[in-house]
Amino acid sequence: MRTEKKRSRVALVLTGVVLLLAVSGASGWAAEGAPFAIQRFLVCQDVQDREPVGISSTFSSTTEKVYAFLEAVDIPAETTADFVWYHGSDELARVTVKVGQAGRWRTYANKNLYGLTGSWRVEIQDAEGSILGTVEFQVQ
Repeated sequence: MRTEKKRSRVALVLTGVVLLLAVSGASGWAAEGAPFAIQRFLVCQDVQDREPVGISSTFSSTTEKVYAFLEAVDIPAETTADFVWYHGSDELARVTVKVGQAGRWRTYANKNLYGLTGSWRVEIQDAEGSILGTVEFQVQ
């Protein structure tokens, strides 16, 4: 029991650090050979005027839809990216979006939650299936 609480606290702290980095825009990281760098990758309640609204790592079970928002930078050529949605270890959706040749490109995908509680994650994958970024969230 004590170990479980400690793990929960560690997971909560790590989630907070990841969220803080995403919100601050302090990422700007790219895997070697990646088609672009990720400036921001996060989940939120909505996207308005191409900006995330209601950024969080925890959503209520009454939340109908969650958005995954990507801001890519340093894109030398037009490409695609997949938003891959997981509930636990099960892949539930894959949404392919265009990422244009530009210094900066913002895009997003959303997923209806259908009341599924628990651990969720979204991966950004390039056209070859390499994972470029991951964001995790909880539905309670």
